Amino acid sequence: MVRIPPNIFSRHSYPTATGVELSADDQDGFPLTSGQSQHYRMTKENPELRTAIWSSYRIPGALDVGRFVDGVETLVAGHEALRTEIFERPDGELRQRIVDPPDRSRLITCEQVLSRSEDQFDRYVRHLVASEQTKEWEAGAPPFRFRLLRYAPEVHAFVAGFSHTAVDGVGSEILMRDLMRIHRETMRGSRPSGPPRGRFVESALREAAALEKRARRVRKHDFSGVPPVTQFRTGSPGPRKAAGPSSRKSDFSLTGEELAALRRAADRHGCTEFHWILAAFATTVFRVTRQDRLKVSIPVNLRGPADRDVVGMYVVAVPVVIDRPTGPDDLRRYPRKVGTAVLRATAMYRTGSPELLDRALTEQSERWGARCRHDLTVNYRKVSGMSRRSFTRLERDEHRARVDYSFPGVGLRIFSFEDALDVQAVLDSGLFPGDTAGDLVAALREDLTSPDHWARSGARDLPGESVELRDAGGATVVSADPAKVAEALLRHPLVRTASVFRETGGAGGTRLRAEVGVREGLTEDSLRDHLLSLGAHASGVLAPGRISVSSSPS
Repeated sequence: MVRIPPNIFSRHSYPTATGVELSADDQDGFPLTSGQSQHYRMTKENPELRTAIWSSYRIPGALDVGRFVDGVETLVAGHEALRTEIFERPDGELRQRIVDPPDRSRLITCEQVLSRSEDQFDRYVRHLVASEQTKEWEAGAPPFRFRLLRYAPEVHAFVAGFSHTAVDGVGSEILMRDLMRIHRETMRGSRPSGPPRGRFVESALREAAALEKRARRVRKHDFSGVPPVTQFRTGSPGPRKAAGPSSRKSDFSLTGEELAALRRAADRHGCTEFHWILAAFATTVFRVTRQDRLKVSIPVNLRGPADRDVVGMYVVAVPVVIDRPTGPDDLRRYPRKVGTAVLRATAMYRTGSPELLDRALTEQSERWGARCRHDLTVNYRKVSGMSRRSFTRLERDEHRARVDYSFPGVGLRIFSFEDALDVQAVLDSGLFPGDTAGDLVAALREDLTSPDHWARSGARDLPGESVELRDAGGATVVSADPAKVAEALLRHPLVRTASVFRETGGAGGTRLRAEVGVREGLTEDSLRDHLLSLGAHASGVLAPGRISVSSSPS
């Protein structure tokens, strides 16, 4: 192990820009941002998710470890988001407070790695990051984990992990740039510049005041036809492991004529590059599902003009609802229709209350029989005015970052440069066994560059005895296997008999209905909860919209 100087952080208060001091002892807490609230709820409802932001950085040249740790100490002291702690008040409201940073001895873990070569050292670092990704972020732990690995006096790697409840991708980039700046200033013998201009506590209070005004005038939104989950027709997913979803990753780049074809197609259809990519992604996914509607989450940064340099969690997952194209005429208009859906959804979350919108989405979509999940996502970043080569050189000169992430469904992470489009696809290996992941990525690559492929038929076969459940307009929202639902009901120890079938409602839509004979004391709500808990892990099992319960003494 590399020896760290023994001095520790002193415990003190941190003055705000307004001169009001916040200490670890006298504060009553302050509200969570919308991004924090949404992400906290998402991880509580889906404990298998692993969403921390992990990155590894090569640091070439001789390194003064003590001064580097000094820089990390300064970084944590200067950013309030790295010193937050979430707690629940007696009335159940979630709040957060600023706490003192950990002792210097617990701030960063330093390790001497015994490798035969730099390549082996790199493999060790990658394995370490992958291992850290599978770990749950412990409640009450600091929102960061830092490790400094040494292969030789001139070869080090810095591994940084941030809890996504405290820090978003923008904040992670700000932190790493700030750390490298602090380190350079420290190595030159100068005192690092002070805390950042923007302060997280003040920013969170501003957002809370704005959200309170919006909540008063929020109107009811219709999410009744939105599917709670994406039902992929690629295999039979088994139960998820407690360690989190394992993922298959596939990267590709579009350059030269392929990239030119994509951008010509976007121009010809009168849409942005991002909207074109989202439309192509939707047509690809429609080939592996029978659903006529998708819910694709896109990250939207809700930072205001005064918060651009503030580290925190401001990104919310905005659900964009996309319908299956219905014919040649619809395909020609499809990219612009998708673009309109993006703009509408983004505006709704920017001007409304994300918490109330999420609640409406969850309540209305779960009426289709499954818990609401964000299992399709597209994260797009346009790097303006820069080629990939110059960007790579800049990153390497600064810190040569590697970033990894996993996703329980299909996720895309895209960097758009002047001369290249880099795509990283991440697919849940439980949903995409064998070669199906590679087939889907190959189809996506074709769809990105040629709209002629969009007209291919989608997944129209029904597995087993599945039936379609449709909304009043005739669109297939989800499908279910009544026999499997009945089997799932009969596995409950208090269920004697179960009959499940599809029925048509007064408005013309279809839903599942169950008639269940139970022992005394079992209710419709408890049976629905039983099925909802199975639905994410059992193909074709949904909770019927109506469960008629008849009980008899045990």
